[in-house]
Amino acid sequence: MKQHIIYLLLLMALAVACSDDDQLTPTETPEFGYFVPQGEHDYDDRIVDWKERCNTFILYKFNMKELYWQVNGWYESKPEPEGSYYPFTKGLRGEVADEQYVGEQLDLIESLFLNFYPDTTLNRCLPLKILLCSKLDEYSAYGDLSKTFNVYNGYDYLAFNWGNESVLTFTDVQKNSFRKEVNNVFLTRLLDKAKVIVDPAFYEGMNYERITATDMYSRGFIKAGTKQADDAKYFIEAIISNPYEDLIAENTSTNTYVGILNPVKDVNGLIRKKYEILVNSFKENYGIDLQAIGDAELK
Repeated sequence: MKQHIIYLLLLMALAVACSDDDQLTPTETPEFGYFVPQGEHDYDDRIVDWKERCNTFILYKFNMKELYWQVNGWYESKPEPEGSYYPFTKGLRGEVADEQYVGEQLDLIESLFLNFYPDTTLNRCLPLKILLCSKLDEYSAYGDLSKTFNVYNGYDYLAFNWGNESVLTFTDVQKNSFRKEVNNVFLTRLLDKAKVIVDPAFYEGMNYERITATDMYSRGFIKAGTKQADDAKYFIEAIISNPYEDLIAENTSTNTYVGILNPVKDVNGLIRKKYEILVNSFKENYGIDLQAIGDAELK
C-alpha cells in the first residue's frame, strides 16, 4: 500500500513539473564560448583554417581575464592600496592586438613557429586558445618592468606579443629571438604535459650526481648541475637555438652551447650520442625536426 502511495506522489510531482505554466525560456546571458572568424579581415580565413586543421582558436578579440586567470590565482600587475608593503601586484600587463597588424603578427607566428610542426602534432598539442596581444609585459611588485615576452605560456593558452606597428620593422635579431623563445616555450610545455616523451635511451648510462663545469662535457652533459628532469630540455634549447654549423664549431667556453658537438667539448662522444637519439626520436615519433628550427636562424 505504501509503495502505491509513493508511486502516486511521484506521478503527481512529475505532472506538476511538466505543467504548461512552467515553460522553459532562453536566458538573456550570452552563451560562453570561443568563435572564429571574429571579423571580416583577409587574415580571418587563415585563422579559420588553423581552427579547422589544428583545433585551436586564434583570438584577437578577448576579455583580458583570458590572459590573467591562472589555476592558482590572478596574475595581473595592478596598483595595491596605499600603505601596502608592495605598491603593485607582481604580474602581467597585456593588451589585445591591434587588428590593423594582426595579419603581420600571424605571418610571424606561422613562419617562425607553427610551420615547423605537422598538423597532426599541432592538433594534438596546441592549447585551446592562442591569444594575440599588442602588449605582453611582466612587472615586479615595485611596478618595474621585469620582462617583455614574445610568448607567454598559460594554463589553456599561448599568448603572443607584437600585434602592433613594431611588427612591421622587426629585425633579423628580433625574429631570431622570437623563434627561439616561442619554440622553446612550446616544446617545454609539451614535455611538462607529457605530450611528447623523451626516448629512454637518452638517459642510459647517465649519472646525475655532482655535475660540474669541469667534467660536464666528458660525462655527456651541456650544463653544470643538470638534473635528469631538465637534461633533455637543455639539449632541446641548444638545438633549436643554434644552427648545426655552430654546434660543431670549435669552442672552449662553458657559457655557450656553441661547439657542444665538436670533439674539443664532446671528448667522449656522449653529447653527440644523446643529440642523435633526441633529434631522431622527435623526427620519427612526432614529425618535429628540432635541428631545422635551429637552422632557420637569420643572419
